[in-house]
Amino acid sequence: MKIQNRIVLIFTILTAGIILSLSIFLYIFTSGSIASSFYHRLEVRAKLVGHAALQKDKSQTSIYYDIKEKHLGDLPYEQHQIIWKNDLKKADSLKKKLPLPQTFYDEIIRKQPARFFKNDTSYVGMNITQSGENIIVLSSAVDLYGLEEMENLKNLLTTGFLISLLFVFTFGKLFSIQIFSPIRRIIRNVKGISAHNLNQRLAVDSNKDEISDLATTFNDMLDRLEITFDIQNNFVSNASHEFRTPLTIISGESQLNLSDSGISETVRESFRTIFHESEKMEHLTNSMLSLAQTGFDGKKEKWEAIRIDELMFSVKETSDKIMPGNGVEINFDELPENEQKLIISGNETLLKAAFSNIVLNSCKYSDNKPVLIKIRADEKFVIVEITDQGIGIPDREMSQIFVPFFRASNTGKYKGYGIGLPLANNIIKLHQGNIVVDSEVGVGTRFIIYLPIEI
Repeated sequence: MKIQNRIVLIFTILTAGIILSLSIFLYIFTSGSIASSFYHRLEVRAKLVGHAALQKDKSQTSIYYDIKEKHLGDLPYEQHQIIWKNDLKKADSLKKKLPLPQTFYDEIIRKQPARFFKNDTSYVGMNITQSGENIIVLSSAVDLYGLEEMENLKNLLTTGFLISLLFVFTFGKLFSIQIFSPIRRIIRNVKGISAHNLNQRLAVDSNKDEISDLATTFNDMLDRLEITFDIQNNFVSNASHEFRTPLTIISGESQLNLSDSGISETVRESFRTIFHESEKMEHLTNSMLSLAQTGFDGKKEKWEAIRIDELMFSVKETSDKIMPGNGVEINFDELPENEQKLIISGNETLLKAAFSNIVLNSCKYSDNKPVLIKIRADEKFVIVEITDQGIGIPDREMSQIFVPFFRASNTGKYKGYGIGLPLANNIIKLHQGNIVVDSEVGVGTRFIIYLPIEI
């Protein structure tokens, strides 16, 4: 998950937790307030009923009930039960009938207000004493208005929570986009910098914040890379000239002396050895220089649109010239219907060198047995498979085949310098591609080259 999305998610979760906690607190506080208010109203009525029952003058009793009816009114499903002192039978009957815990009755005995709520019904118990008489009043009622208010509050808080969550996520997304905009700009600019344009630099804002520090750090790194690449470029250019000149002289002098008929056979054999070794040295030097150049000198090469099938034809022609009688065959059965998927962006000379090295290696290490080239494509890459029936590569050495000058332990009878595959790998990487190798000793090797399609 991207950091931007992770921040939005964490911000949304934290904010949702705060809003939910506040909503729960508000709901509990309101519920307690409404319940306490209703208990108080029920207790007032219970007291009136109790005092009315304790009046010996029955004319006074009606006054209590008139006050209750005129000024208080009845609550929904309001009921009152009066237990007189020593009326144990009625007390036991009510105790079995009403869903009240023992603690409720204990509070009444201690002459404390007893309250209990169950199944939407509120219960209160009052221990009332007047003129030496003592009674217990058990009152119950249903707070329909309060229950409706709590239901409305619950719906309101739930709806508000969901809407708030939507707003928080939306604004969090917009906020993260704004915050990460400079980072995305840096990423785009860095992706556009390669060996072709090492002189390009990132724009540095004047805000003096962490983003500008990051851009400055990248620019400093690019400065160092450009200097290093220029040093290497100069070295390779100079080395190319300095190495080739003496090698050409050695080769020429050897040929000149070989043409002299007056020298002995021993001397002639020495000059022949010098000539062959100078040729090998020249080939090795050219290969080393080519390998070094692919690492940094791509900015001097011409890049263009290339059809991979046409490139393979050219590779086949080169193979026929260098190794006549080879078994290279190109299979077009899996070519994509859309020809646009065969076009890549790159340098034809470099790519031809890369594929030629792989194909010629396959021919060499399979003793000119059949080498099959397949071309196919998916949505992102054009894929070239080169399969031979050669000696294969030992498993323990697979990880080193792209290391310069490395040669597998089973290649002793074949001439080589261990430069062809590293050179091909560097060229493919320079073109933003990848090489996958699958091999089995005594069976053969398959190279799968992925190159991005030109969009």
